[in-house]
Amino acid sequence: MLIPSVENNQVRANQLLLTPICNIQGSFFNSPYVNSIVKTRGVVFLDLDQTYQKGFFMQDENCDGDASTSDGIYVYLGEKLETVNTGDSIEVTGVVQEYYGMTEIQASREGVTIISSGNPLPTQVELTPPFSNSDSRWYFEARESMYVQLDRGRVVGPTDRDDRTWLVRTDLGIRRVFQDDPQGTGEVICVDDNGVHEIIPEVRVDSELQNISGALDYRFGIYCIELATAPFLNSYQIGGKNQLNVPMTGIPDIFTFSAATLNLADLFDAKDDPFVDDTVLTGAEYQRRLKKRALAIHSALNEPTFIAVQETENITVTQDLVNRPEILADYGIVLEEGPDQRGIDVALLYRLDQVQVMEYEVRQACTTLVDGLGPDGNRDVTNPQNNLTCDSNDDGVIDGNRLFSRPPLIVSARVCHNGCPGLKRDHSFSKELTPEDAIEVWLIINHWKSKVEDTVTTQHTLPRRIEQAHFVASLVQEILVIDNDANIIVFGDLNDYPDSQPLSILTSQGLLDITTRIDKPDRFTYNYGGVSSVLDYVLARLQPPLAPGAVRAEHINSDYPFMYAAIDDSMNRSSDHDPVLVDFALLNHLWFFPLVAR
Repeated sequence: MLIPSVENNQVRANQLLLTPICNIQGSFFNSPYVNSIVKTRGVVFLDLDQTYQKGFFMQDENCDGDASTSDGIYVYLGEKLETVNTGDSIEVTGVVQEYYGMTEIQASREGVTIISSGNPLPTQVELTPPFSNSDSRWYFEARESMYVQLDRGRVVGPTDRDDRTWLVRTDLGIRRVFQDDPQGTGEVICVDDNGVHEIIPEVRVDSELQNISGALDYRFGIYCIELATAPFLNSYQIGGKNQLNVPMTGIPDIFTFSAATLNLADLFDAKDDPFVDDTVLTGAEYQRRLKKRALAIHSALNEPTFIAVQETENITVTQDLVNRPEILADYGIVLEEGPDQRGIDVALLYRLDQVQVMEYEVRQACTTLVDGLGPDGNRDVTNPQNNLTCDSNDDGVIDGNRLFSRPPLIVSARVCHNGCPGLKRDHSFSKELTPEDAIEVWLIINHWKSKVEDTVTTQHTLPRRIEQAHFVASLVQEILVIDNDANIIVFGDLNDYPDSQPLSILTSQGLLDITTRIDKPDRFTYNYGGVSSVLDYVLARLQPPLAPGAVRAEHINSDYPFMYAAIDDSMNRSSDHDPVLVDFALLNHLWFFPLVAR
């Protein structure tokens, strides 16, 4: 449908009757006047006409007295023009549009008439969104483009790479919003930087702000306040608790080792790989990322026995990481290139003084899903296509596509009791280990499909993660067929929540989700939109006397603003995920840790 042009219908526009803003907004998510020419009036309360926003927010206070309809609207001019000022009472003629879900009027300078100037601004509406996610969406929609405020807010999501900060009302007494809150997470309020002010400096979780006011904007599925005034930072958190690994001590006859999962967050190099859609960093940025991640391994994780890493580009990049001077231990690497379209892989780092790797393999699966995802998908979940690349049922017919972009890596290893015998020049060991020298473990390193293509209403990516979970569960069963007494650790970035179906598939195989033993206030590894959740896991099926000991999520990343990513000497924001670290103990006598979740 062609959108009518105000310029080509000027006579008709001049004959239009006034349509109140609240009627244009309507009581639903889309305007009943979409693609229609309207004429309306209001007072400008946020003037962005000379910014890249190329428009302004106006409001007709108490338009109809109906709390379910918004009294404000955004007027888009299409070019930077000095057209109005804050406090102008104006009349606007233009075309109603839905811009990615936000109702706005597209107008020209000629379509804007200033009636008077210096008028009082609309009374700010104090935001009190409900906890229920569905109720919250309706709550914000009814205030879209209105002049709103938040008197005092506590930061629950740090300033992100898009300069958005996430808060809740301080009077709620909430210090963190969790994904699994049965009441919902709708109380989170976003503050953006597209107004005339922004939050400076960027803030981390638990900071507190006052006097936040501006227009309630809606862009790309998120309601955010565009600031009309500069907020006051009542308290600014620049540090915070950094839980460091404290080894188990004071227990007799104990042998321990540690295992961590660490998402390296786009650890690409400065070279362009012509065969994948990789990110090419500058040389300086590459070295910065290496240093920050090395600091995390050394200072936060205390250089554990095993590290399951995700999002490393290749063996050379991973070797550059373990060679950094910040890491004092000598690490070996197990990595096989996978088919990820961006070129990122999973790998196992293991300490050469503590571990002998016996064997390893990467395992791929074949699926008949047509979801546009995976290494053979067209990346379009609305019009999905998947190339046929594999045989799904071993009948000799190519009828499926590869399930994993980052296939799981399976490693069989021995952890030495008193240090491993040294490596010889041919990389063999100077002697073979016996069961008295070491304990055997199987490790499965994972990076499952992310939720990036999901929407509020549709989990496009869930079916693929469910199949990935079933496949990893089958790998566990394969190992148990070989050795029913095997010690198995499954870890990595699983990209789903503890109460999700993929995680329940793993735990139904007798795998203990060790992350559930973290105290609830600290049980998170990721923060998106102010909502903290667990995406990174260490699960295990262990045979006594091997048992899990201390477990912690090292909160060095998700609570910190994105600005820390550019600070070379800080391990903070070395990733967008927090690593998880678990101590394992081979305990003699009666020093067993309970294998139960808190």
